Amino acid sequence: MIKTDALIIGAGPTGLFTAHQLKLIGLNCEVVDNLDKIGGQCIELYPDKPIYDIPAIPECTGEELTNNLIKQLKPFDIKFHLSERVEEVKKNNENWVVKTNKGTEFSTPNIIIAGGVGSFEPRKFGPKECERFENKSLFYSIKDKSIFKGKIVSIFGGGDSALD
Repeated sequence: MIKTDALIIGAGPTGLFTAHQLKLIGLNCEVVDNLDKIGGQCIELYPDKPIYDIPAIPECTGEELTNNLIKQLKPFDIKFHLSERVEEVKKNNENWVVKTNKGTEFSTPNIIIAGGVGSFEPRKFGPKECERFENKSLFYSIKDKSIFKGKIVSIFGGGDSALD
């Protein structure tokens, strides 16, 4: 079981800045996020789109914001548990016991939920047969735009971010 002063659920901008502030006051923390990378929705849905509502930053992209927050965390040793989702939270005396879908267990007196809009997971196609095409010809998110350059693509759902 991992013991820590605080557990942050969510590695988006709010979770990252919270980790920074906790380390500044001398508290150890660990961060859990369902995504496979740091940055939350900013990096997953709009890494190249301009963001205009960050205090003291007139404009930046989701990727720039994420990179700056990661740079801000460099002096600190913060452990990230990516591709893990919190599934159970129980009170145990003075601490909380938190378990993830991968079996990781934490004991902490403080839980900070920085989940933004919540656990971001795509709605996948129902037929099990589709799984064998994932990340080959069926993509639920784009990690590298260059693999689609010059190709004919079809887009299903996703609102504005699907077309971006």
